[in-house]
Amino acid sequence: MTHLRDKRVLITGSGHGLGRELAKTFAKAGCEIIVTDRDADRVHDTVGMLTKSNLRAFGYAMDVTNPASVQDVHDLVLSEHGPIDILINNAGIVCGGTFENLPLERHKAIYDVNCLGPVNVTHTLLPELLTRPESHIVNIASASALLPLPFAATYASSKWAVLGFSESLREELRLTGHEHVRVTSVCPGYISTGMFSGVKTPFLMPMLTPQILADEILRAVQSNREVVRTPWQVKFLPLLNGIMPRRLLRWLGDKLGVLDSMSAFHSSAGPPRLAKEPLPVSATESVPAVLSK
Repeated sequence: MTHLRDKRVLITGSGHGLGRELAKTFAKAGCEIIVTDRDADRVHDTVGMLTKSNLRAFGYAMDVTNPASVQDVHDLVLSEHGPIDILINNAGIVCGGTFENLPLERHKAIYDVNCLGPVNVTHTLLPELLTRPESHIVNIASASALLPLPFAATYASSKWAVLGFSESLREELRLTGHEHVRVTSVCPGYISTGMFSGVKTPFLMPMLTPQILADEILRAVQSNREVVRTPWQVKFLPLLNGIMPRRLLRWLGDKLGVLDSMSAFHSSAGPPRLAKEPLPVSATESVPAVLSK
């Protein structure tokens, strides 16, 4: 059982959506939250929301695709606040459409954020996590890491990579005598954050609310669960993949509306808003922005 009170938690992509809900949920459990996001205004808003509720939080604009940005934020956190106990790799982006019609730059951006982002942040923070008596890494993957997702091929494959990274790192830590660093991989269905507006949810599979998912992730960290699969339909995917012929799986995916759920989705996400220069950390001032030079 992991005790959360007074743990210092860094959450990537926590300026909005699931990340913001995770920040609120872990803060209410007694943690000190480090809010990070590429969008400096969103970081400021999230930190302000938490501190107005007398919850402990501070934040930085951080680009997970830029190792120098990640290193600079880590150094600031360590010098100004202390070591990190829990890392939640939540930052992610999605683009929908047929593979050939999406610009190559968008495919690469998905891999940069969704795959290399967790690698960059974990590589920077892991040496510190190894020194903590009790630490945890949470990687937000997706149910699409367990099945094909047409019209979002690079998004799905990026989440396959996140799941493989999580599973492999967990076993590596075990074999090297660092089992005190727990790793949890999270494979949720569609989440009602606006990120997936326009998707057709599969038959009998509801949209998850950020609050419900954040609560489940909190419980998973407390109980040292290795994998979170939700809603309940997702729990059966590994079994179905193992025992059902591929042709039958494809038929079932078509009938339940799983394989074409992204066919009408189109991302409308705009570019992030980044602060121009570092500023003092305060709930009432803009957060520092650590950017590439």
